[in-house]
Order: sequence, then structure tokens, then C-alpha cells
Amino acid sequence: IKLFMIYKNVNNVLRLNMVANIRLLLVGSLVVQSTAFVLQKKCARKVTSGTKGPAVNSSRVAATVSPEENGGDGLVTRLRKSTSGRKITLIGTAHLSRRSNEQVASVIESDRPDAVLIEMDRTRLPRLGLTEDDLGRNFVTAEDIVPALLEDDRNAAANKRWWDPVVDIMLDASTSVARKIITGAYDEMGKQMGELKAGGEFVVAVDTAKKIDPNVKIILGDRDSMVTIRRAAELAVRSGDPLKVLSRFNAASEDEMKLIEGKVRKEMGEIDEKEISVAVVEALKSDVEFRTRLFLRLEKDVPEFTRSFLTERDYIMSEAIGREETASHVVAVVGLAHVLGMTVNLKQKGFEEYIL
Repeated sequence: IKLFMIYKNVNNVLRLNMVANIRLLLVGSLVVQSTAFVLQKKCARKVTSGTKGPAVNSSRVAATVSPEENGGDGLVTRLRKSTSGRKITLIGTAHLSRRSNEQVASVIESDRPDAVLIEMDRTRLPRLGLTEDDLGRNFVTAEDIVPALLEDDRNAAANKRWWDPVVDIMLDASTSVARKIITGAYDEMGKQMGELKAGGEFVVAVDTAKKIDPNVKIILGDRDSMVTIRRAAELAVRSGDPLKVLSRFNAASEDEMKLIEGKVRKEMGEIDEKEISVAVVEALKSDVEFRTRLFLRLEKDVPEFTRSFLTERDYIMSEAIGREETASHVVAVVGLAHVLGMTVNLKQKGFEEYIL
């Protein structure tokens, strides 16, 4: 959902010059992707995707939610393992929401967990104003957790081509460009929503947990965002037509955003254009029907996106929680899109949902 809002705001970011020379960078990114595609075509060897990766499980669009705790913008899903008594609380948040921040603080204060996982990696800490010292000496990361290779990954590794180093350089360049665009879009969205900082709920999670118990373990449960963006670009190139993948993503974005935007305008009537993004974000948080349709559309039309941004990261964060066997209770603060996939993964480890 957050990337759809970024997509919607990219034009505003470019127009307002929120990122220096972003227009040039965007054009450069498209040239890089086009060149990779043309190079592959000229070599007369179209790369097939093999398997598309783990499908988004249908349970991604439905989960057990405690009604007493669902007063914020996200979902609170609770799981426990009967054999050991271990508990896990997943809080699904909107990354630009005061109510999400308040909900995170409330749940952590009431649960008093042994460990808190946040959807974050070392490289993004400075953007939140956090340092490793703020996390405590016992913090851990998920840097060593790697999703299992699928058939297309194994085929690509076994069939290296002479031009692959060139493609790698192009992928690295486009990844850097995409990161700048996403960062700029987030900054602009935050300003539109009252100077909110994207990912503020993670700061709240750390601060609240450390106030309760300075020794609580903080888990940086996500992989480097550059790895995720590059992975999406890699899968797009591997499909044989990266521009078509981009086109499918843009089409899905535009179609779905028009629907939710139209609904907001109809309900709110006359609204200042500067406030439309704020209103749409609020609608995205509460519209279960939209989320269901969105996940199914992404899974069907842009599997490269769901695999790199959702499925693989769901796995990494679930594994990061699962291996903390000495923690009797872990609270995980993650984006709303990850809660249901992580719930599926954790159930496979023997956890069961329950309601307080």
C-alpha cells in the first residue's frame, strides 16, 4: 500500500524538486532498464522467469484480529505456541499515522515483551534519527537470513551469461535511482500529513520498549532496502521485458488508486488537492475490501513485486522472530501488508492465533 501512495506522489515530488535533479535520475533509470532489455533481445536469448515465487497465500487477506485492539490504523494479531507458551504479537501499521504510533505504544506498554522486532535494517536507522546505541548492546539483525532459492534463481545462477556483469551495473544504478525517488516521495507525503516522519512507529516502538525495560532486545528484522529494490529490478529484467513489468505495475497502481480516490472524493465532497493524499491514506488504512482486491491484483499482475517486496520479506521477518527462542513474548511492528503473510509463516512453525 505504501508503494502505491509513493507512486501517486512521485509527480508531486518531481514537480516540487524535493530531490535534486530527480528528473534526470528518473530518465536515467528508464534508460538503464531499456538498455538491459535491448541487450538481452540482441543476444537473442530471452530470459524466462521459471517459477514466479511463492504465491501470496489467500490468508493474506483475512486474519484473526482482536476487536478491542483494532482501534488504531493497523491490525493486531496474536499468536502463541502451546508446547512452549511463547507468544508473538504482530502490529500492522501505516507508516505515516499518528494513530498507528499511539497503538504501538499502547500495545507494548500493556504486553511488556522480552523482544521487539521492527521492520527496519541498519542502513535506514539514520533516517529515523536512531543509532545502534539507541537499540542497546544486545540488539540483533536479520542480515544473515536469506529466502530459499527458487527454480528460476537456481537456473539464473547455473546459466551465467557474458553480459551479466553489465546488467548488474545497470541494476545497481537503477536501484540507487529508485531509492532516491522513494525517499523523496516519503518526505513529501510526511509534509502533507503534518510533518509526520515515515516509520515513526518504529521510533515509538524502540522508545516505549526501552522505557519499560532498558534490556529489552530490539530486532532489526528487515533486509537492506536496497537489496529489496534491486531484487525487484532483477526479477523484472529476468522476466525478459522489464518495461512491461513497469507498465503492469503502473496500470495496477493507476486503476486501484483511481477507485479509492474516487471513493474519497465522493464521501468528502469538495476537498483541497493538497489534502487528497492525506484523505486517501486514511481510507487505505480502513478499507479491507481495497486491501483484498489490491493483494490479489498484485499477485496476479505483478508477481515480481509481491515476491520481492512482500513474500521474501515476510519470510525474513518471520524467521527473525522464530529464532528468538529465549524470548517468551515478541512484539513485531511491521507494515500492514506484512501481517498476514507473516501469520501464515508463523503458523507453519507451530504457532496458533488467539484473541485476548
